[in-house]
Amino acid sequence: MNPVTAQLLLVGGLVAYGAVLLILPRIARRGLLFGVYVAEEGARGGEAVRITRGWYVGMVAALIASAAVGEWLTLRHPGEPLGGSASLALLGALTPLVYLRAHLQARAIAAPGAPAAVAALVPDARRSLLFPLIAVGAGILGGLVSIVYAWVHYGDLPAMIPTHFGAERQPDVWSPRSFWSVMLLPLTALVLGTALGVMACLIARAKRAIRFPDRGISVQAQLRFRQAMANFVSGVVVLVTLMLTLMSVYSVRTAMGLAPGLPPAIPFLLAIMLTYALGGTLFLALRYGQGGARLERAAGAAPLTNGLADNARWVLGMFYVNRDDPSLFVEKRFGFGYTLNFGNPRAIALLATLLIIVFAMILIGVFLPHARVPR
Repeated sequence: MNPVTAQLLLVGGLVAYGAVLLILPRIARRGLLFGVYVAEEGARGGEAVRITRGWYVGMVAALIASAAVGEWLTLRHPGEPLGGSASLALLGALTPLVYLRAHLQARAIAAPGAPAAVAALVPDARRSLLFPLIAVGAGILGGLVSIVYAWVHYGDLPAMIPTHFGAERQPDVWSPRSFWSVMLLPLTALVLGTALGVMACLIARAKRAIRFPDRGISVQAQLRFRQAMANFVSGVVVLVTLMLTLMSVYSVRTAMGLAPGLPPAIPFLLAIMLTYALGGTLFLALRYGQGGARLERAAGAAPLTNGLADNARWVLGMFYVNRDDPSLFVEKRFGFGYTLNFGNPRAIALLATLLIIVFAMILIGVFLPHARVPR
């Protein structure tokens, strides 16, 4: 990879990721402070301002440290994506520490009780599942195309096949031909694409978090946000599936000598996917706010009901645990999007199944015998 390109990717990735992190307090629902319900009055108080200021200072420091590490590694290893990956990994490791500090400070001013839950003021209108279902179909179709193509050409593959490609789209790791070495990437395309598509469908039916009394304004805001979020995730699914399918097909073609490596479309598709994911997240955050909070301004001073306001149901402000709640997905208390109800056995089973499959594929990839191409 060209050093200038590597530098641009490093800076661009940090700026986009950092921008999302820095705006989180500005898009949060009224009354929520770093995963803690402090009520509307508490969120406007001097102590809340001080805690929020500490978040900004901490995140700016984390961004500077991550950029410095990434720059140093990029200069030490020109042509490798190590700097960008390390900087984003370090930022991802430092962010929870900054959040935990702010969360623990916010707990000191937590609201003593939560407003009672209320029934929805209007029926939960069924929104379209067209895009989520298209995403599920794309995941299944892309995975099946990858599997069928690899299976049909399995007998034509040589004894050693490429199982990893470098930054220049050329194979740099080869493994003995086996069922797992050939089918690992196609199966990943099928599992990942389908699982993400199903997640988009579940988000479209996620639990609402409403205010009362607000004349139904928060209900409509939540429905609009859920629909936008489900459609956004569906777009990510289609792009991820397309990229994995191309990689799978061209891995087989490269092994048979029909292609020199991955097609030039792969880095462009990756850039489009990252731009869409980060740009879409910023757009949704600024347009809708957390859970549609920016659409709730006409609700006046109506407080959140205990779907989000009950501090006893949230662990560290990030993990929702409620055995009495049948919901699978609920709105995040801090951050953007949705999270699982860790008190629901079905949600735990869904997460465990996905993690087992993912880790099994990772272990298979790690322990496959392989040989690296000498530089």
